[in-house]
Amino acid sequence: MLGHELRNPLAPILTALELMDLHGGEAFTRERTTISRQVQHVVRLVDDLLDVSRITSGKVQLIKERVEVAEVIAEAVAMASPLLERRFQNLTISATATGLPVMADRGRLAQAIANLLTNAAKYTEPRRAIDVTAEAQGADVLVRVRDSGIGIAPEMLPNVFDLFVQEKGSLDRAQGGLGIGLTVVRSLVHLHDGSVEARSAGLGQGSEFVVRLPLDPDQARDPAPAASPEAKPERPSRRRVLIVDDNVEAAEMLATLLEAHGHDTSVVGDGPSALAIAPVFQPEVALLDIGLPVMDGYELARRLRGIPGFATTRLVAITGYGQASDRRRSREAGFDEHLVKPVNVDTLIKILSRARH
Repeated sequence: MLGHELRNPLAPILTALELMDLHGGEAFTRERTTISRQVQHVVRLVDDLLDVSRITSGKVQLIKERVEVAEVIAEAVAMASPLLERRFQNLTISATATGLPVMADRGRLAQAIANLLTNAAKYTEPRRAIDVTAEAQGADVLVRVRDSGIGIAPEMLPNVFDLFVQEKGSLDRAQGGLGIGLTVVRSLVHLHDGSVEARSAGLGQGSEFVVRLPLDPDQARDPAPAASPEAKPERPSRRRVLIVDDNVEAAEMLATLLEAHGHDTSVVGDGPSALAIAPVFQPEVALLDIGLPVMDGYELARRLRGIPGFATTRLVAITGYGQASDRRRSREAGFDEHLVKPVNVDTLIKILSRARH
């Protein structure tokens, strides 16, 4: 519920920014960039808070597969790159492409390493060095994230992974955060049967975080099949999109944004209205909020699937609820996609392009 209530107001803010970018030209570019950056920062804080809640309550479930550590590092760098680029950090990576396999949840392990990279970027002055290395050591693989930043006082080292702990003097820094990221790192690494250690020679002398993970002992497995070349993205096609959301501002902003991308939209605020207009409008895609009045989005999805001709309509849950149980319920109700607010516009446009005429 906390995630839902915090994410809901962020969605129309980001959608409004997308519209301003589409129509604003060069006007207020700096202001729009600032608002977008700060809202994304709030989104990250919300996600970290929710992750801490899930982890401490034992609700994080890993889906492990055999993966090369270099691939995980590449994903982590992609996650942290906006902050690294904004602060002009000099990032160097040393990791062999193959030969360091681990059994891991690729996304969660990448999140842990991305948190270390983000932490390094926050506490390292712009244009300074950050190094990432990965190497085998006995039956383990060691991933090191080393920075040349403010360092850690000796008395702080035993506590840096505790919840809401930060180095003194860091609270006035623009990227300070809440002291959650390293707690998430430790918890996720422990879930992978690994450990993480913080090292520093003292204040002003940089920091090093060392993640130790067990190497996958089964080297005889068949290598994963090579990924097929990615298909070229389809040209955007005009779609009829039904938007159902009782948050009027969020729904209207989203409709305006989709219309700016060439789509036809119809907006209603509850399930009965959606059921009344759906046979007339014949949407190819329906974007449904879950927390609707009268009937929730799950019930609405089931009823829409029962309308003749709606078997191929693409149903997309757009909601502030993002736990695994919420995603499972949406699948069971007949949804094709489950997007958590605030929705990435590029992701949504791609989903629309895959819908059938």
